[in-house]
Amino acid sequence: IFLKNKLYIKRKMDSKTKKLKSSDNAVKEVDVKLLEKSKLLKGLVEDYQGDEDEIPLNEVDSKNLDLIIEYLKLTEKYKDGEPKEIPKPFPERTDEDFLKGILNDEWTYNYLTNQSLEGLINLVNAANYLQIDGLINIIAAKLAHEMCNCEVEEARKKFGIECDMTEEEIAEIDKYPLD
Repeated sequence: IFLKNKLYIKRKMDSKTKKLKSSDNAVKEVDVKLLEKSKLLKGLVEDYQGDEDEIPLNEVDSKNLDLIIEYLKLTEKYKDGEPKEIPKPFPERTDEDFLKGILNDEWTYNYLTNQSLEGLINLVNAANYLQIDGLINIIAAKLAHEMCNCEVEEARKKFGIECDMTEEEIAEIDKYPLD
């Protein structure tokens, strides 16, 4: 029993955690090593030195905080800590196999495809606020995949984009089809 307790105390000392408080007041305890992948949180960890200090995240709700923590845990398995670079420019048309290939693995693909479009937009906004570049990139790839596989009107409707062109400008563009 003594050896078991000693091992527990050593683990507790080795794994420093911080409490994150979401905009809807949920508190999550997270390993500090994971927080270093967020440029914002890395700086805030230094500012909030006390063990009982909660880092307030006024721009991130608990649902997105859970998804971000899940992503940060996943990136531990990547050799360099981040998913591979997304191709730029993004191809005009892509299929699901292409998307799976650029998202590195089945888990990342499922992580993104299980989110609604609105959920992905909220998640990318939270990742942007927390400055987590790898997460921003994979969500951007998923959103680009969604957009590039739509016709213009379909994409406008799907993403809630209003057309800011006049009827004359549209008529001028229609004179020169891309095909």
